[in-house]
Amino acid sequence: MLTITDLTITYPNGHQATRDVNLTIAPGEILALAGETGSGKSTIAKALLGLLPPGSTATGLARLDELDLTGRSPRDWEGIRGSRIGVVPQGAMTGLNPVRRISDQLIESVRVHTHAARRPAAARALDLLRQVRLPANTADVFPHQLSGGQRQRVAIALALAGDPQLLVADEPTTGLDLVTQNHILDLLAELRTSQQVGMLLISHDLPALRGIADRVAVMYSGTLVESGPAAEPAHHPYTRALLAAMPSLRPDVPWVSIPGAVPDRSTSGGGCAFADRCPWAAESCHLQRPLPVPVKSAVVACHHPSDDRQLAFPTAATPGRQAVDKIDAEARPVVRLGGVGHVYRSRHRRTTALAGLDLQVHAGQIVGVVGESGSGKSTLGQILLGLLRPTTGRVEVAGADLTRLRGRQLRGVRHRLGFVAQDPYGALHPAMTVADLVAEPLRIAGTPRHLHPARISRALDRAGLPTDLTGKRPDQLSGGQRQRVAIARALAGEPVLLIADEATSMLDVSTRAGIATTLRHLADGIGLAVLFITHDLGEAVQNCDQIVVLHEGVPVQQGSPGEVIARPNPGYPADLVAAARRHAGPSAVPSG
Repeated sequence: MLTITDLTITYPNGHQATRDVNLTIAPGEILALAGETGSGKSTIAKALLGLLPPGSTATGLARLDELDLTGRSPRDWEGIRGSRIGVVPQGAMTGLNPVRRISDQLIESVRVHTHAARRPAAARALDLLRQVRLPANTADVFPHQLSGGQRQRVAIALALAGDPQLLVADEPTTGLDLVTQNHILDLLAELRTSQQVGMLLISHDLPALRGIADRVAVMYSGTLVESGPAAEPAHHPYTRALLAAMPSLRPDVPWVSIPGAVPDRSTSGGGCAFADRCPWAAESCHLQRPLPVPVKSAVVACHHPSDDRQLAFPTAATPGRQAVDKIDAEARPVVRLGGVGHVYRSRHRRTTALAGLDLQVHAGQIVGVVGESGSGKSTLGQILLGLLRPTTGRVEVAGADLTRLRGRQLRGVRHRLGFVAQDPYGALHPAMTVADLVAEPLRIAGTPRHLHPARISRALDRAGLPTDLTGKRPDQLSGGQRQRVAIARALAGEPVLLIADEATSMLDVSTRAGIATTLRHLADGIGLAVLFITHDLGEAVQNCDQIVVLHEGVPVQQGSPGEVIARPNPGYPADLVAAARRHAGPSAVPSG
């Protein structure tokens, strides 16, 4: 069905995004395409959808049955995109019109791609909702009235509206909690069989992909480094590193961090692009580009492929058991919540975002708060930052009752809190240097200017950044470096509590362990209390001393990582643990 042969894509600025890529997808087959940011996987998707920037050049062949996809005009793509090739976007809300009902959007898509009359198009819209396992009354609502998982199902229905031969899904589960991610992946697997549609499934989550894909292809720096059956062990050291970079559900299994970053294709020289990051690299790897060779049932571009060699990448710190042991039960906790709840009120509705939460965070301790979207995680963070007042309960931070503070007193407590947001791209002003960004809380707190250089240097060091970055701007940094700048900024005021709200969720899997290690070192080294908000149970197990599981605003389980994994409470905690097992790294799942 789909055949890609020696596809090389060059952007208008001369950047070669892919080189000699070869892929095939048969009807009813799922090909998973994985790799870090900058690997070229999304460029392949754009090429198949006619969405490359104007002025880009593509050589080689990309063919869907008899249809040549290279060199097509914008008018040609109007008859291909949606009809022959459907697309599921990364963020469902970006593909949905917020002011139109779901039925109108589905009917319009059916009519555009099949030229059906309105009545049969309306019937087809209801059939599409059934195919993606949504009730018929979903047609009557607006996108904002649906959950993230429901919106993603609607996005899949829209992609199927033209009855395409090929479905391209680019990170279709990013931002969703693990339970919902599994539901979406299972749905795609069912549709592959029932509709006999071929799928290109792009994601960073290799363990989950291997569970539903027929074959897996891995890209690095614009080239295909491995392609083979999903059930076969990985051979390329990069593929194995990506698998090991997924957090496990066993604290005793190291969490791998891959050093360095994906190089620009134009600067990687004539050798293997992965050589500078590879623990097995020999001199020949730096000098000679590896050619694809068969290894068992796979094709691997590596001078030294293996599936049993021991990896030797840096690992994240084991959760701080010593820190937990050293906690003085009599000492006042940095954070103490008693019966905390919050209700959002509007003219016609009351929504309970948080109810009956009791929680303590001590100095040197990392407490993970895990749950799906809408579970109350971020509401808790806003309450601790003094941005929301709880409807019920008591909130103490550093001995101060936040529910009683106003004005200057409240601002004084806020200066003792650090916050790291989810998005390292949107959280940093693009025109400011690293030094200016890290100094922001110092200026706000009125810290004397002559103290700024020492504070900035100390904060950068604690965040794992060299001081020679102080003159750079965010666009000159990698995603991981940007998030470390955000951590340094949060540390500049020397807080007693750091609130990390999904601080790793937008980063490549290869850099998440490094960020988690930094937080662990801050807790163990300087006694910082950390509230680690995440939807990823594996990350919480690897990095936290205690875990709180929230579901629909209610704490449904609290305990150590081992307790939560070994003895999950019935209902959502058990579902969450089952979902996390599917996404965990290799040899990393306890039997329970």
